[in-house]
Amino acid sequence: MGVLKVADLRTEAELKYADLPLETTGGVVVSLRNLLRLEDSARRSAQVLIEALDKKPAAEASQGAVFDQLANQEATLRDLFLLVADNPGEMRREVEQWDLAMRLLVMERWMEGTQAGEASSSAN
Repeated sequence: MGVLKVADLRTEAELKYADLPLETTGGVVVSLRNLLRLEDSARRSAQVLIEALDKKPAAEASQGAVFDQLANQEATLRDLFLLVADNPGEMRREVEQWDLAMRLLVMERWMEGTQAGEASSSAN
């Protein structure tokens, strides 16, 4: 059995738990980091933000409450992107231009693209 090298494991972890590269309208590539690759405090903060997105307004909520919820989701998504971005300044300039639909689409792609096992180093 060969020697297990930390450098090889690091490369494997980077491939398995990859970031999602996103090219901004300004042509700058910002990486939205995988939750597993964040520091503990950032990962906990991200989890709080993600849980906040899952909160549904009560069935009897007024139309105003529903609109407030949508505004909160928009702000929460912005905060989440800034937290996971490797370049928060560039990400802020980009995300401020997006409506809620765009933010939700990027969130979906980020969640799909950073799930464990999405990237593979083998040809199988």
